[in-house]
Amino acid sequence: MNNVLQMAAMASARIATAQASVTHNLANAGTTAFKADLFYAEQGYAASGESVASSVDLRAGNITYTGRDLDIAIAGDGWMQVLTPEGEEVLSRRGDLRIDTTGMLVDAEQNQILGDAGPIFIPADSRVSIGADGTVSHIPKGENALAVVISGRILLVNPDPETLSKGVDGNIRADANANLEPTAEVQLAVGALETSNVNPIASMVQMIELSRSFESHIQTMKSADELDASSASLMRLE
Repeated sequence: MNNVLQMAAMASARIATAQASVTHNLANAGTTAFKADLFYAEQGYAASGESVASSVDLRAGNITYTGRDLDIAIAGDGWMQVLTPEGEEVLSRRGDLRIDTTGMLVDAEQNQILGDAGPIFIPADSRVSIGADGTVSHIPKGENALAVVISGRILLVNPDPETLSKGVDGNIRADANANLEPTAEVQLAVGALETSNVNPIASMVQMIELSRSFESHIQTMKSADELDASSASLMRLE
């Protein structure tokens, strides 16, 4: 019976890991451009002790128009290159942009938006606009509409999805084989944001199925333990 107990315990632990993944997805269903974590087993949920693997769903979310000048969404495939507060270059589709206290263009997580010459700087009190090709321009304070200055062009890339992975910190990273050359093929929808690609209803169904499977394994462990106890009792009677 020890083998049965061991297999059930291992499966329960894997299901618990999958439940944590689904819970994380549900918690981020309203997060701009969030990419859902996936889990799978070769033969369904780890109902028979299969190893659960995880990956990331890179499909685009829906585009919602906000009318805000600094909101952008990538229309179709592609990514922006950004610099995290820790100084690491990663990929992002999060377009809820703003200008921080130092004048740098950042997203809501304080990642600096990288341009063709590094982080994009906007002088204080300038009027800012972003083009569909990622060009960021501004009109300095006190100047007329003809005094447009190009601040930079957002680095837009389109690497093979197979070269991308999601870290435990939620950031998307490219491996050494990824093509991170800027491309004009990636276009932006300006005044819009990409929603999370989490399907709350499907996630709830997954959670219910995982809970049932978890309960089934717990019951199997209890039954195996009771059988072990009965066997031991019979052996003592002999």
